[in-house]
Amino acid sequence: MNNRAFTLIELIVVMMLTSALLLIALPSLKDTISAYPIRVEVRKLVERIEEARSKATREQIDHMLHIDIDKGRFWTCRKSDPAELQQQSSNKAWTLPDGIRISGIITGNGKVQKSGEAQILFSGQNYAQPTIIHLLRDKLSVSLTISPLMNDVEIRDEPVEDSE
Repeated sequence: MNNRAFTLIELIVVMMLTSALLLIALPSLKDTISAYPIRVEVRKLVERIEEARSKATREQIDHMLHIDIDKGRFWTCRKSDPAELQQQSSNKAWTLPDGIRISGIITGNGKVQKSGEAQILFSGQNYAQPTIIHLLRDKLSVSLTISPLMNDVEIRDEPVEDSE
């Protein structure tokens, strides 16, 4: 008789343990997979924000991050650029993909802006206008916090009050 084979009881126990582990892990795996698209776009946006801030500091010239809240578009330009150069910059805007939208922006004055165009100043002296950008996809929300003196943008997964 071959003693190397598994018994039917051993196989059933292993399958039950595997099933129990899957039942425990599946909900968190589902949340992770469904949140992936917004996290990818948030990382891209953070890179653009940090690039604008770094460029302003490197050139010692104030830069503006323009955000078209209604269309989900972002672009940067020098604050001192004439209107036609700013318009050319807006033609090269980065757009959020379908399903992800900006639910509000809070700037230094504390007011929530939910439509129109918002502008965030990045000073040539490594200062940024304090801002919180709320992004929403389905029921998932992410907030980006731009601090005045910190170079890193803080990312938070948190609920956003949405009046729509």
